[in-house]
Amino acid sequence: MRDADHGDAFAIGEVSTAAVAHLVRSSASVEAEMRDDGRLGRRRWVGLIDREVAGTATAHQVAEHRGERHLQVDVHVRPRHGSQGVGTQLLLTAAGAFPEATRLQAVADGGPISLAFALRNGFLPESEQPVALVDPRTVPLADPGACGLRAVTLEALPDLRMLLETHSLATADDRRQPRLTMYQLRAEWWGRPDNAPDLSWGLLAAGPGRPVLAAFTSVRVDHERGRAWSRMTATHPSFRGQGLAQWVKRRTLESLAGAGVTEAWAGVPTHNAPMLAVNEALGYRPAATAVSLGRRLRH
Repeated sequence: MRDADHGDAFAIGEVSTAAVAHLVRSSASVEAEMRDDGRLGRRRWVGLIDREVAGTATAHQVAEHRGERHLQVDVHVRPRHGSQGVGTQLLLTAAGAFPEATRLQAVADGGPISLAFALRNGFLPESEQPVALVDPRTVPLADPGACGLRAVTLEALPDLRMLLETHSLATADDRRQPRLTMYQLRAEWWGRPDNAPDLSWGLLAAGPGRPVLAAFTSVRVDHERGRAWSRMTATHPSFRGQGLAQWVKRRTLESLAGAGVTEAWAGVPTHNAPMLAVNEALGYRPAATAVSLGRRLRH
């Protein structure tokens, strides 16, 4: 085990995306994350077998409440190096680097190997979210005139405040969705290397002042592996019930297919029936499960 350095960025991306089939994490994205590690108080390690990076781990404190300190830990091991103790040593190293932590949080991909590792190391499942997959090349093309609004890529939006406004209004009744500031939108979403505004589509409607973003889909893309993740699909409350979410998502899948993407992944909570229906209509099928885990620490 050793601390990761910037020269490990490519190997970390390779290990992570090999371990989790739906993870969108290009080398550029890993490099950007590593530049933020110091500011976020995040630690990162790699585990080696015969001088090859076989596994990687990150850890950072995510919450402190009433004396409880929660630590988010992510451990990924290259599948061919499984069952050799790499993951266990990475987990022990990560937890040991934050001796003040009282609780560990993690996410497993839901497969039997990942869940067995988690249970063996004292984690218990707390919630799960289905993850669906579609090959965008199999999705019928969007009808250009069907929506009756002006279609644009998010890259072509005249003002990012339009995106922030629609996002905020669309998620106002969902406590699970964080309220974003413009700074957070730029730093945590728009400015990330895997964000693909050129392949993400929206629909503009005329407004009393400036146009309104009636609906949009935003995707992250790992071009190295032909893999995409749907970050957000939303409809402005004034335009719901018109099928706009399906239209922008279909148009985005069309763009992804043209860009060589063969795997389009999406995670939708089971309580979000409208989006589950949109995904089913587009051909998404359940392919994985993300399981949230927790483990209390005894000191």
